[in-house]
Amino acid sequence: MNRPPVLSRMRRAPVLKSVVFFCAALGVTVLYLLSQASANTQLFSRHYPWLLGLSGLLALGLLLLISYQLWMLRGKLKARLFGSKLTRRLVIVFALMALIPGTLLYVVSVHFLARSIESWFDVRMDAALEGGLKLGRSVLDNSLKELNQKADTIAISLVEQSAGGEVALLNRLREQYGIEEATLLTSRGKVIAFSSSARTGLLPDLPGPRILRDVRQQQPFRAIESIPERGLYLRVAVPVNVLSLTDDIRVLQVLQPVPQEIARDAETVQAGYRDYQELTLSRLGLKRIFGLTLTLALLLTLLSAIALAIIISERLSAPLSLLAESTRAIAKGDFSKVNPVKSRDEFGVLTQSFNVMTRQLADASETVARREMQLQHAKSYLESILSNLSAGVLAFDERFCLRTINLSATFILDAKPDSIRGLPLDEWGGHLSHLEPFAERVAEEFRSTQARLWETQMEYTVSGMVRTLQVKGSRLPSSIETGFVVVFDDITHLIQAQRDAAWGEVARRLAHEIKNPLTPIQL
Repeated sequence: MNRPPVLSRMRRAPVLKSVVFFCAALGVTVLYLLSQASANTQLFSRHYPWLLGLSGLLALGLLLLISYQLWMLRGKLKARLFGSKLTRRLVIVFALMALIPGTLLYVVSVHFLARSIESWFDVRMDAALEGGLKLGRSVLDNSLKELNQKADTIAISLVEQSAGGEVALLNRLREQYGIEEATLLTSRGKVIAFSSSARTGLLPDLPGPRILRDVRQQQPFRAIESIPERGLYLRVAVPVNVLSLTDDIRVLQVLQPVPQEIARDAETVQAGYRDYQELTLSRLGLKRIFGLTLTLALLLTLLSAIALAIIISERLSAPLSLLAESTRAIAKGDFSKVNPVKSRDEFGVLTQSFNVMTRQLADASETVARREMQLQHAKSYLESILSNLSAGVLAFDERFCLRTINLSATFILDAKPDSIRGLPLDEWGGHLSHLEPFAERVAEEFRSTQARLWETQMEYTVSGMVRTLQVKGSRLPSSIETGFVVVFDDITHLIQAQRDAAWGEVARRLAHEIKNPLTPIQL
């Protein structure tokens, strides 16, 4: 019933396919013209805005086309047309396959373009300024390394100094090595000794907790820092090791100002480098233009890929939709639908195999229907026989649960079929008390007899009347189905007739004896 929508989609696909291919070809042409215009200044100035507008219109057209395709797909999903969910999944997969590589290529291209544009500019000035900065850093690093060596030498001298003489020794070593400020502290930052030149003030500039922690871990600290109201300084902090295990490690900090000439030259070079960087910002315009071209290329490529993905997804899902419709028809019992084989690929092989399977299912369905009819006839025949038997028939499963009972059995046992069907023999007495002796006897015979067949007589009381039952039991062969069958008949009237016949014979002989006393009475 859903075949016409599928066929209409298949007829509409070539039109959309032609439109998408036309837009893709036009997009490739526009991108080529954009790349040529970007490389040619005169062509760029004359036609680049026009090319950008054309690219924007093309992208808008592709976006409208994709919107239409997605709107149609949404309608199919809401209508619950078979294949629409598969189409949606394929569209997502194909879109991701285009989006992920395209985005990666876009990012790499933008990065490469930025590096290429940077190489177009004169890098000698940039290199000179960077060289000046590096030279200033090198001078400061050498000064910092020299100050670190002086601090290590002072620390070695303080190791063997006894308590109370650290201040004098520290003051003498500071003046000897030409250091502006030296401070000896405990590992917790408490000042032990402090020495500085007259122009630096009376209070030391203490190191921070992080510096103290690094020095306690035998990691010397050195850095170039700006101290408020004092300027640029070199700071070095080294550990002063102890000779006793009971003493704590101490920290030596030395401060040395950076020469004003070096600091001023470094600031000048840095300012010049900053100005040069501001001048190079003009190249961002060119980067934006090339970046815009790449962005348009990515946008047109992705939109074309998504539009093609929708068409390809519908093309792939259309044969599956036809097969699904045939499957639903087969599920309803209609084996007449045969799908035409239109290709030699895997879909064609699948369609051909499906048609073969349909014919086989049709043959199998006819065979099953025929056998089911035969089985129904046999079942009706068996039920007719059981319902017309004068003997009662009971069929049990392997757990002695009643499965079948005929009409004669309900009459003889005086029990309704629904009251005992499905119940084990052991529970019959709980539902109908007069059935308990019969159930116990039958169960006992099956348990005590190993033979496949057994036979017995028993008396059965119903509504105050004693009946004599002839009962036969049989175990079903395991090759058929595990279970038990009990056949019984009410032989009360037969036994009574036999007794009446026997007493009649006795009476006849007594009468004969009365007439002829010489003949002995024989019973």
